[in-house]
Amino acid sequence: MSEELDIDKLKQNNNELKEIINNSWDGIGIIDLTGKFIYFNNAFIPILGFPKDELLNKSFISLIKNEYKKPFVELMKKNLSNRYESDINIVCIRKDYQKVYLKITLSTMRNKKYFVINTKDITKEISDDEILDNYVASIHVNTAGLITSVSSAFMLLSGFEKEELIDKSPSIIKSSDKDSDIFDEILVFTLQYKEWKGKIKAKRKNDTIFWIDVKTKPTFNKYGDITGYTSLIFDITNEINLNVETKNLQEEVLQKDDILIQQSKLAVMTETLQVLSHEWRQPLNIISIRAQKLELDLSLGTQDQQEAIKSLQEIKEDAQKLSNTIEDFQNFVKIKSDKEEIFAKDIIFKAIEILKKDIETNNIDIIKDIMDIPVFKSYKNELITILVNILINSKEAIIRNSIKNPVIKLKCYYANDIVYFEISDNAGGIKKEIIDKIFEPYFSTKESKHGVGLGLYTSKIITEMHLLGKITVTNHNTGATFKLALPI
Repeated sequence: MSEELDIDKLKQNNNELKEIINNSWDGIGIIDLTGKFIYFNNAFIPILGFPKDELLNKSFISLIKNEYKKPFVELMKKNLSNRYESDINIVCIRKDYQKVYLKITLSTMRNKKYFVINTKDITKEISDDEILDNYVASIHVNTAGLITSVSSAFMLLSGFEKEELIDKSPSIIKSSDKDSDIFDEILVFTLQYKEWKGKIKAKRKNDTIFWIDVKTKPTFNKYGDITGYTSLIFDITNEINLNVETKNLQEEVLQKDDILIQQSKLAVMTETLQVLSHEWRQPLNIISIRAQKLELDLSLGTQDQQEAIKSLQEIKEDAQKLSNTIEDFQNFVKIKSDKEEIFAKDIIFKAIEILKKDIETNNIDIIKDIMDIPVFKSYKNELITILVNILINSKEAIIRNSIKNPVIKLKCYYANDIVYFEISDNAGGIKKEIIDKIFEPYFSTKESKHGVGLGLYTSKIITEMHLLGKITVTNHNTGATFKLALPI
């Protein structure tokens, strides 16, 4: 009687177990050594899309996509010898010819004639992963700083193949040596449980430059240990280029505005000089006539004629210089000479030579610091004039301020296709309230007899309009520095 009860109980348990298996969301089945179905639960039918009677006559292996068949069969063989559960991801072809991604857990039954397969449909997860792989650039890096996996989107962005990236440092995309520090910094952040965000200038396999916005997060194993980090990478090259183009456009607009302003000033200046030319010539002519008469009178008298004649001759020359100056400023907007090849060193030596003709410069220590600069084309005489104008201003500031151990330093160097001329002195600098005015016309810190305030203005206009450069002035510890920047 008890045996019958035990058998009934076993039957009941068996029926309950079948009911549980049949109602499972996972596909559970039994296949033989050839892969033919011996049994499968209800979940297998929607997973593979075949009716129950058709599925019973099929081999599970026949439904597996070709490239996944060999790994699955090898797993079956391993189970026969070792009899342990193993997982494998495969792709099967449904009756409607659609791909279905399956995660299979395979185990050998005790008689070693059959296998139990537990199947999960992971198509959605795989599809999501494929979308991420194809459209989101990402890399995974371990704690040794080496890439362990990359997305297809990152390979497309960088131009590198997978085998060229795996087990390599992410600095493989660096644009220069200094950028390696960025990737070292990211690893340090990771080991400190920190995220890292920033923009990186990178270089593709074909050496073209691109910009990326990088966001990293540490990754952990199931025990909470850091295993490395994951970087999400966004291509911002177009954004950077747009910003650069916008900046260049803004600078171009500003330059055009500056030119329009200067042209307006030049129109006023030209008109003013025309009036001044007419007004100044008459007194200058009278001075010249009187000087000639005085020269004649003295030549007939008993005074020291040679000394008087010499003085009067100087007056005539100064008068002629004033007249020439008017003509020069009236025409400075039109350069009559042509561009020629120039050696920067020659320009500096010539400017110093002109300055040293003045005996007041004998006590000034002139220091030269000249880099080896490529030959460039420019207006030689005008460039020399500009340097001489600045040198004279430095000399006069030194004398005016009674500087002990006076020094003027001329420096010339070359960077990014621009030649720089710098003239520095130790004359005490320019007062803050006037430093922004010294390039304005008719502005001068000298007594009226020493100048009319057009030297630096002329230099500025010639530099910007004809040499296409820029002239600036700043103060330093002991004096002022004029910088002339000329694009080659």
